[in-house]
Amino acid sequence: MHGARIRVEGLASLLDALSPEMSDKIDRSELNVRIDGDATIIEIEAEDATALRASLSSALRYIAAASSAVNAIDEDKEE
Repeated sequence: MHGARIRVEGLASLLDALSPEMSDKIDRSELNVRIDGDATIIEIEAEDATALRASLSSALRYIAAASSAVNAIDEDKEE
């Protein structure tokens, strides 16, 4: 079994909203999302390295999307 843990600071509320999509068992991997204060912890367990890489890639895309949304909102507030 292969595993990884990602900790993201400052996007907890937004990533919490995405957690139903992220917390799932998909084929050969499982993603679990939990909130720890203002941080989001994403834990991934996978049967093999290929499944781990694919799950990491998906989780990082969710994080990038959440970060982009927060940045867009912040920029809009500044205008």
